[in-house]
Amino acid sequence: MRLRLFVVGKGTVELAAYEARFVERLKPFAPCSIHELPEGRSKQPSQRLQEEARHIRSQTSRYILFDERGKSMSSQAWADFFARQPGDAIVDFVVGGSGGVNNEVRSAAEDVWSLSKLTLPHQLVRSLFLEQSYRAWMILRGHPYHHA
Repeated sequence: MRLRLFVVGKGTVELAAYEARFVERLKPFAPCSIHELPEGRSKQPSQRLQEEARHIRSQTSRYILFDERGKSMSSQAWADFFARQPGDAIVDFVVGGSGGVNNEVRSAAEDVWSLSKLTLPHQLVRSLFLEQSYRAWMILRGHPYHHA
């Protein structure tokens, strides 16, 4: 399985080493890539979201969207989801920009997951995604990394 994370906006220098560590740790289980998509440039929020939607939809058509209004997923639920995927699967995840995503992107998602009821900056969502993906694989392997 391969994991791809599409994020509107850029990451931060402060979290780059943390992200790189988990991308490296994931390689034996599910190689992971992060794809930064441009933020919309329009001054109108709805037009900005529409621009970002075009960028997202040009990169992937089957994806799981992260949104605070999505369903809450435990670490075990992530592990169960990964376990159900075929070995050659490419699983795409999407993180919107600072204004979220429009209804087109939300309704086209195969599923919508929440990492928290809090509104999180997309830079932090990147790190949480990588850590939780690694944790899910460690659960599947029975590794003590996950201390539930």
